[in-house]
Amino acid sequence: MQITKSRPPVLCTNLEELFHVAELQLTTCSHLDKVKAMHMLEHSLVPNPVAAPVDGGGNSVTCPETVMKGVVGCLKDSKISKSASKVLLALCLSENNRHVAVEAGAVGVVVEVLSDLEVAAAERSLAALELLCTVAEGAEEVRMHALAVPMMVEVMGRLEGSRGKEYAIGVLAVIYGGACDGAPVNAPPEEVARAVMLALQGDCSARGRRKGAQLLKILQNYGRPDPTGEEEEMEPRPV
Repeated sequence: MQITKSRPPVLCTNLEELFHVAELQLTTCSHLDKVKAMHMLEHSLVPNPVAAPVDGGGNSVTCPETVMKGVVGCLKDSKISKSASKVLLALCLSENNRHVAVEAGAVGVVVEVLSDLEVAAAERSLAALELLCTVAEGAEEVRMHALAVPMMVEVMGRLEGSRGKEYAIGVLAVIYGGACDGAPVNAPPEEVARAVMLALQGDCSARGRRKGAQLLKILQNYGRPDPTGEEEEMEPRPV
């Protein structure tokens, strides 16, 4: 009996070629093509991620929205969500790609699938979500999402590793720190503060503890009137 070995994923060193091939695969109705696209992107982007991807001529290359939508959609597929989380995080290291990811609906999808992802994929997705919060439209999306706060609280209790807690605390800091911009925050700050304190008592990184302490101060003063009486004239807080 002859054993057929599976072919290794195609590797593309040219980003424009890589995205072109991925786009062709992701726009078919074949699940196998989507699997191939995720593996190709993973093996091409993850080993050497860069914050400002460029082509052979030194020009910046932005991920096409079609490809980004395909990557984001693959987060919902349990069979390839692991690869998709790696690719999304690698892409979000570029600020240009963060804008594309927000347009592709990445914020909402990440929030909604977190509870279904395995620990490593959830941590990577949280890291990508925190990066998306560094662009204004990403921060606004996460503040407006009704499940964002409850999901961050849930994952802080579920994830044992320090990184996941760090990323979740970072996202919560964006939500509550920018709530004065007009975005509603429905979760009681007292409950969030308790969840943050529990997270800080366990395994948490130095950055997570620093952000956690800042978040607790924000939560302590959340909802209180501005003592200066000039709340409406305040400039929006930087993201």
